[in-house]
Amino acid sequence: SLCLAIYFSTKHTQYWCSLLFTPFGCLARFALMSRYNKNLPGFPLGTFSCNLLSCALSGSLGSLLAGNPGPEESILLTSMIAGFAGSLSTFATFIVEILSLVDPIIFKFDGMVYAGITILWAVIIGFVGSQAKNWADEA
Repeated sequence: SLCLAIYFSTKHTQYWCSLLFTPFGCLARFALMSRYNKNLPGFPLGTFSCNLLSCALSGSLGSLLAGNPGPEESILLTSMIAGFAGSLSTFATFIVEILSLVDPIIFKFDGMVYAGITILWAVIIGFVGSQAKNWADEA
């Protein structure tokens, strides 16, 4: 019982909250990938949407976190970024799909196009999401 008391202390609250959000990110990723990855043969739309949604959530929640929230709000926002958005993004699947879409023997470089488009849109969406709080404050 002493071990449980140590792990349930306030220092570990953020880790436990992150673990609560993680399954929902995994389920959302599974649903998006299984539904949309087969729509375009040379472009995995499900993985693309998972990664961009994760960038949007990380950017917007990160900007709220930079606004100096209280301790409970800070734990909740950080847990949502690490738990939900972290498990929603699919870096390993992203790399595997890039490599599967590249075949240098037949000069098929769809993976490079997919990587470039994903990185470009991730930067744009992350920037817009991180600036949303500043824009709302000015209005």
